[in-house]
Amino acid sequence: MNSTKQIEDGQIEGAAVIGAYFEDRITRAERGVEEARAALAQAEARVERRRAERDAFEADGALHPSSYEQEPVEAELCQWARTRIVCAALDGGPAESAASDRMRAEERALHQWLVAHGRSVPARFRD
Repeated sequence: MNSTKQIEDGQIEGAAVIGAYFEDRITRAERGVEEARAALAQAEARVERRRAERDAFEADGALHPSSYEQEPVEAELCQWARTRIVCAALDGGPAESAASDRMRAEERALHQWLVAHGRSVPARFRD
């Protein structure tokens, strides 16, 4: 019997249609779980790479290029320092002002360290 004839005869079970609905939703949810697992695995791998970079720095005091960042490590460090200052300034208040001042001093210390170790401070981060 063809599907048109089944529809005309009312032979399609409503419960079967509802069952198909749930199966479709389960399949979509399972896909979401797999995507989340893949994203978690990538995030965990980034953590391990960062730890390896930190360990290498602690071992020899040198900055090694990030294997997965698009910008040079100097730009990444300077951007991190600048972002901290901006976030502290946006919070406002006396405690945040003191924190922002401390972070500006840390940024200057970072720039001095980079220059002292033969690195350059990207132009967009120079005062």
